[in-house]
Amino acid sequence: MTLRQECKAWTLLSVGALAIAGVFALLLVFSRTPIIQDLLPWPWKSFFHKGLVTHVVFSFVVWFLATMGALFCWYYAKEKGEDSTSDEGRWALGFAAVGCVGLIVPALFDLGTAELNNYVPVMNHWLYYGGLASLFIGLGVVAIRQLKLRAHHHFGAGVTAFIYLVALLCFILAATLLTGDLPSPTYNEQLFWGGGHVLQFVNTALLVLVWSALIKIETGEELLSPLYSFMTFALLGVFVLPAPVIYGFFEILGPVHRSFFTELLRYGLPLPSMIASLALLLFLASSRAKMLDNLTKSALWLSLLTYNLGGFYGLLLDGTDTRVPAHYHAVIGGINLSFMIFYHRVMLPFIRIEPRRGRLFTAQYWLYGLGQIMHASGMFLAGSQGVPRKTAGDAQSLDNIEKILSMGLMGIGGIIAVIGGVLFVVITLKLILKGGKIYEQA
Repeated sequence: MTLRQECKAWTLLSVGALAIAGVFALLLVFSRTPIIQDLLPWPWKSFFHKGLVTHVVFSFVVWFLATMGALFCWYYAKEKGEDSTSDEGRWALGFAAVGCVGLIVPALFDLGTAELNNYVPVMNHWLYYGGLASLFIGLGVVAIRQLKLRAHHHFGAGVTAFIYLVALLCFILAATLLTGDLPSPTYNEQLFWGGGHVLQFVNTALLVLVWSALIKIETGEELLSPLYSFMTFALLGVFVLPAPVIYGFFEILGPVHRSFFTELLRYGLPLPSMIASLALLLFLASSRAKMLDNLTKSALWLSLLTYNLGGFYGLLLDGTDTRVPAHYHAVIGGINLSFMIFYHRVMLPFIRIEPRRGRLFTAQYWLYGLGQIMHASGMFLAGSQGVPRKTAGDAQSLDNIEKILSMGLMGIGGIIAVIGGVLFVVITLKLILKGGKIYEQA
């Protein structure tokens, strides 16, 4: 397998993860639909929460990490040559693919119990834990391979790989320190609490890498000067250094341990995000932006706006209302938009696939971006009026027109964003599997 073929496999795995997440989202709807729910080959009451866990883990954990694998493979191929081979890449892909199977099987065969804990939701079954471990190991292999590239222009990617390995170390330390007799919700919440927070630094680093790659590929210029690039990634790397150490100084079930990681995000992410966002804003607002493809420019504006809208919402959190999901949906939406245009403008051309655009190709970005802004803003407005998070129906207390309109905005925006996301998955998978151009009717 050449490195170009490996890049294609990572791309297929990452976009395929979104497709799997979409299938499980559809099954979730079926499991709550009268008559249809009784035709499913599993107990619908049991499946709903298992299907929800599978949907979330593929739409966030697998999608983000597989994109990291694709990005690292692209960097490695640019350095070593696209026709070079890598045994490490084959092993990494094998572990990741086996891991994905392990994450799917428990939901389909009604195995274990589902828990929607923070960052990495789980099903209490050895197959699911084995799937997670295999996925994490596979990405660990490409992270270590990335660290072997010592060229100065790979500093940001190297720091990202280092942060990912720190997250894995946190997971391992938590698994070592936690006792098996803890209640399941407590066990899994603490198992993934520290490492889950560190993974958010990985996601932020990936966003900056993707923005930078797009600017470089299309204009030949650097988004960040060497100094500001070093500052951005060095800050991300330095802030996660104490993360594994905290396990040795404070009780893992104690309040200090838990609050440390909360504050780690509060103080560690804003400055690097602001440096990169300001650099992108200045670039897009300058005459240099004329060198960008129009679709890339639009996608970058949407990504920048959505991501920073989420950051702004994060400054006004209460912790108990829907402003919390408003914050992370907007942040994740901004990152997703950057990944979408990265695959279309960088990865697909690299693997010799050139999509020809039509209305649907352009619409996917606008639908997803504007839909996410509406969705998050509706939740933020509802939360500002006291609508609690993680509730439905009468528990939401929608007792005035403002709350109803806010949640309506959330719902409409969510539907629009889903349409954009489905278009991305369908168009991109068709391109990858066909292996050539798709000519859409304009």
